[in-house]
Amino acid sequence: MDAFLAAVMFGAAWWINKQHFRKSGLIALVVAFGGSMLLYRSPASQTLLGWANDTLVGSLTGMVGGMLGDPLPTTVVWAVICIAGFAVTIVDLWKNHNYNGAAIFALVITPIAAHGAGSGALPALIDGLHTGGAGLVAGIVGGVVGS
Repeated sequence: MDAFLAAVMFGAAWWINKQHFRKSGLIALVVAFGGSMLLYRSPASQTLLGWANDTLVGSLTGMVGGMLGDPLPTTVVWAVICIAGFAVTIVDLWKNHNYNGAAIFALVITPIAAHGAGSGALPALIDGLHTGGAGLVAGIVGGVVGS
């Protein structure tokens, strides 16, 4: 259920972002952040992580590690993606709301990457934010939709 509600919230965020009323960009990001928390909570994010590790990310890390002669763990790649997603979202909130599309996309990718990231400080912070916020968002959304 969390993955479905996350998908609905991401769709709503994209739609709200295309509107031109006052504060629509900020509202879109708040909705997308809620979707990101629900996606983190859902088993779908770990399923997507496993699929990505088995196909794209796993093969790319093996190829790059082989070319460099130094193994490249997938956890390092996921940590970089996690940090990049966090940075894009912060820059959008702080500086310029013209990057909302990128920030919403980052909020889709970041919870998946947080599951695969190592135990660094920033991935741990993102993990904590999503874990704490997921319960809150699930309670709010569950109360609204009656689940």
